[in-house]
Amino acid sequence: MGRTTSQMFNTAFLQDTDKLNEFKIVLSSKFQAFHDLLNGEKTTMESSCKGIKEAITSTCHGFLGHKKHHHKEWVTVDTLDKIQERRNKKAAINTSRTRAEKAKVQAEYIEVNKKVKRSIRTDKRKYVEELATTAEKAAREGNMRQLYDTTKKLSGNRRKEERPVKRKEGEVITNIEERQNRWVEHFKELLNRLAPPNPPNIEAAPTDLSINVGPPTIEEISMVIRQINSGKAAGSDNIPAEALKADVAATSRIPHILFNKIWDEEQVPKDWKEGLLIKIPKKGDLSNCDNYRGITVLSIPGKVFDRVLLNRMKDYVDAQLRDQQAGFRKDRSCTDQIATLWIIVEQSVEWNSSLYLNFIDYEKAFDNVDRTTLWKLLRHYGVPQKIVNIIQNSYDGLHCKIVHGG
Repeated sequence: MGRTTSQMFNTAFLQDTDKLNEFKIVLSSKFQAFHDLLNGEKTTMESSCKGIKEAITSTCHGFLGHKKHHHKEWVTVDTLDKIQERRNKKAAINTSRTRAEKAKVQAEYIEVNKKVKRSIRTDKRKYVEELATTAEKAAREGNMRQLYDTTKKLSGNRRKEERPVKRKEGEVITNIEERQNRWVEHFKELLNRLAPPNPPNIEAAPTDLSINVGPPTIEEISMVIRQINSGKAAGSDNIPAEALKADVAATSRIPHILFNKIWDEEQVPKDWKEGLLIKIPKKGDLSNCDNYRGITVLSIPGKVFDRVLLNRMKDYVDAQLRDQQAGFRKDRSCTDQIATLWIIVEQSVEWNSSLYLNFIDYEKAFDNVDRTTLWKLLRHYGVPQKIVNIIQNSYDGLHCKIVHGG
């Protein structure tokens, strides 16, 4: 629990070819420096993870720096020159020695001030038109991230201060520390539910699916790193996706050694078990904690490892699932179910027949999943014990820091 103090690295610099090449050279040299150390028998999984983290974050810190938020980025250099001229006229008014001199400078100041205001209006109008054009293009191309970012700039919405919240009894909390404690209480109750009193008896499949249970290969890791979308939030280790994608050859070779240690020990690093829990408002009374959705941001390298597992499992497990399930499946979504339901309703209206629909909304469904049952289900579908053990360990000891006002 607490306010996050880490700043995001300015990965936009990696779009510059020269900066990117310098970054790759330094990162490769740092990786090479402890390559032999990583291969050593005495090197633990945790120290390997720490070394990789240090190499990447120190390189990012040295070459990229941190993001700086510039307000009114649309103001042009010409307008800034006019603002400086107005500032000089203002100073001249304060240093005038005679009334006549002061009156003359005041008249000049008024004219310059008018020019500044006209120039600012022109700059802002041009800026808004450019943003609107960018938003239209993003919408046509289906680039939802750019569309969201551009719309956010157009709306002028800024991050608001932390909202007051209510206790379970309905009393509004204004004290910051008590407010933070209320959020901890809320998410503890939500995410740490008791196991069901009568868990189902789910037997493992008689034979395992033909899923590869060998250690991850460099080729698999390289493919996954290329699959990661840029712009994703970094976890508590502050390793951005762009840093991994900058030099795939290096960032797949060194983590390959770490991934092999994880595979042998069936244990994942502690850094991967620390999440940043972001509160996303949904609807209704936003002083009610129940009207927020918690999104957990985890380590990017940890996501790479998880994606390797997913790529191995998905085709085999997908064949075991019911055809009626559309959510969380490749090339399908709940939109398919909506389309199917729409067709059924149309047919019912056309043939004037009765139709009964039953909608069940499981409140906080994914937050309430019993993990012990989940591991049994994986074995029931035939997922090899080796992979289930690693997935289970990634959840054992998982904890989150709630982000407040950050």
